[in-house]
Amino acid sequence: MQRNFKCIQIQNGLYYIFIILYIKLPAIIFIMKETVLLIDNAIKKLGVKLKQLDVDSIDISAYNKNYLLRYINNYSFYMNLYKQLLLKAISKLSQPVANVVFVDYGGGCGILSFLAKEIGFKKVVYNDLYITSVNDVKIIAQKINIYIDDYIAGDVEKLVTEINTKNIRPDLICSFDVLEHIYNLHAWMKTIAAINNPFNLLFITSANSKNPFIKHRLKKIHLQAEYKGFETKPGWKTSDTGNSFLEERKKIIKAKYTDISDEEINNLAAKSRGLIKDEIYLLVEAYLHTGVVTYAPHHPTNTCDPHTGNWAENLIDLTELKNIAGTNNFSVNITNTYYGYSKNKLLNIPKQLINTVIKFAGKKNLFFSPMYVLEISKK
Repeated sequence: MQRNFKCIQIQNGLYYIFIILYIKLPAIIFIMKETVLLIDNAIKKLGVKLKQLDVDSIDISAYNKNYLLRYINNYSFYMNLYKQLLLKAISKLSQPVANVVFVDYGGGCGILSFLAKEIGFKKVVYNDLYITSVNDVKIIAQKINIYIDDYIAGDVEKLVTEINTKNIRPDLICSFDVLEHIYNLHAWMKTIAAINNPFNLLFITSANSKNPFIKHRLKKIHLQAEYKGFETKPGWKTSDTGNSFLEERKKIIKAKYTDISDEEINNLAAKSRGLIKDEIYLLVEAYLHTGVVTYAPHHPTNTCDPHTGNWAENLIDLTELKNIAGTNNFSVNITNTYYGYSKNKLLNIPKQLINTVIKFAGKKNLFFSPMYVLEISKK
């Protein structure tokens, strides 16, 4: 009798689940289709405006001209990636986009902000640390007849201060290929958590440490940045050094500590990989008092510009990343992405096959994923 009662309970439970799915699933599918259509239309509208733009004639930096042309010439490829980010971002919302305040963090040449405006967010805020980019985006926006509601020039501290002072109250904060350059993720998370409003934050980054092929490729970039540097060409970002990071650390130490031998300078420069100037000074001061260096880099190749703290495609430990977010009372999720298709039809064939594998592997499997999305919520 008891067994029969339990069977009836299970049957009733399954019945209710079926009813809920029967009622809600079509609505969910409809919302998803509407969101896809909304983003696709925004991509088309922006594409028309960008194709009509004579980039060479615009009075902006060579740096952002190069970036803008890269987006225009590979538009479908990049839009596939932006679409994935925006689909995940909009799925977090409990209200229409027309009621949502959108912040583009580290916005570069403004593509994400422009898309957000074409989608129809209530308010779009563009932010970048590089003042040249802020000024350039104002000019580009005017040329393509898109009105960005607010511009904030500065680092995350300046962004949070401006947001709270102006009572902007963001709902979504999104970013494309910025996470891997943030110097101190602990400090960054603590700062962004001080925004006086619940929000969803989504970072998409190509520095996927779980994909062995990407990891191998990015380690080569680390080694070049650390030991060789890069040739500075027209359009180079003026705030970045082209010299090797190791040589720059040697210069930093030698300029302040003139009594240290060349051998000690070389040793201290090598052992301070991954530190910014002020922290290099602390390391040297500790060495002068104790005769030993206790600091050791946390990764075999990760390295950063010692003047700015800008990491060279930082391969972040994702377990540590989750822990950092968790200590700031964020709920956190990390999901994969699909490969974007390009004009090269032959190259698209293996991408289609890998995308099929990614789909069946599940959204949290990052082994084959070209990028990953850090999804954070502050309630």
